[in-house]
Amino acid sequence: MGKPKYDIPTATFPYKISKRLNILSVPRRYIIDTGEGMPAINPRGIRQSALRGVISDRVNDAAWPYVRRFLLTKRAYKNKFSEERLERINRMIEATNVTCYAKLANCVLDLKKQDTKDMKKKRGWTESEWKKHMDYIGQIAGPRREFKPPPLKRGECKPLEKLLPRIKNISMLPEFKWYRRLSKEAWYRDPIKVPPNALKYVISDRVKKLATPRVIPQAE
Repeated sequence: MGKPKYDIPTATFPYKISKRLNILSVPRRYIIDTGEGMPAINPRGIRQSALRGVISDRVNDAAWPYVRRFLLTKRAYKNKFSEERLERINRMIEATNVTCYAKLANCVLDLKKQDTKDMKKKRGWTESEWKKHMDYIGQIAGPRREFKPPPLKRGECKPLEKLLPRIKNISMLPEFKWYRRLSKEAWYRDPIKVPPNALKYVISDRVKKLATPRVIPQAE
């Protein structure tokens, strides 16, 4: 890239600006659509070119409804529509199958394949099916099994004479402890009262020496 070129400051814009920014800053001219040169419009408001135009294949494919909608319509009005109208719906389904959207969605419908729901007929059970059914009924009709818990394993039996001492011991009332205050106990010592031996105590010289406070030297 080369060096950017700048325009010289002018009286209206006394600043240095690059030429590209100066060109981009010029406002664009507004285009007013007057309709000159456009195709004519018919009284209904549709342009003549739109009526004479040819639709592309992609737009034509996108205009077809989904195959599922055709099937729902066909099943809902199968007994109400005439054969001619049902044939017309089948043609529309065939036209929808050709589109690329139906192939990409993997929803192409084969009309030659008959509907299995309509062709299915009610039939009776065969002997093998009846046999399976009766075997199942006999299986569930039997009495319900009772799952009893296993018996408890107990110890050896003892005569009543050997059990009476233990029974008497258990049947007696327990001895409850009698809680008293601490001051009522024999070992309690009142902290307020001074022992009598302490009043007769004679202090020794060694204890006096240890009890005297130390002399703190003063700073000179």
